[in-house]
Amino acid sequence: MKPEDRLAMVAACGIDCGNCNLYLAGDNRDFFEALKKRGIPEEKLPCPGCRKAEGHCPVIGEQCATYQGVADKGVRFCHECGDFPCGKLNPASDRAQVLPHNLKVFNLCSIRARGLERFVEESGAIEAKYFKGKMEIGKGPRL
Repeated sequence: MKPEDRLAMVAACGIDCGNCNLYLAGDNRDFFEALKKRGIPEEKLPCPGCRKAEGHCPVIGEQCATYQGVADKGVRFCHECGDFPCGKLNPASDRAQVLPHNLKVFNLCSIRARGLERFVEESGAIEAKYFKGKMEIGKGPRL
């Protein structure tokens, strides 16, 4: 994948579609089969990524309101909007153990502070700390 194509895999909300199992299912048959068992229609796999799909995520079955909001505001990422952070980015504990949605604000702040290229380099480690890390109070998650 060309570097500019990899950078385009970061969704407007800060989720890195390049690390998402819906996207990775194109090269990983185990992911593909597991997602089908979870009810994702085979014809929607692999997901091309939020931007290429214009916010039509296979999981939600309609256009993402966050994607539409960014498109309406004429910005590339939520953190560029004057309303950042809005309620669409509010974290929730529901399914936090399996969905990366609580990472959105952290990811967007990382993109704004350090740049998109560095975020893409670090996004795998960020997700690993989120899903596999153990929280050390005052220090953050540790692997």
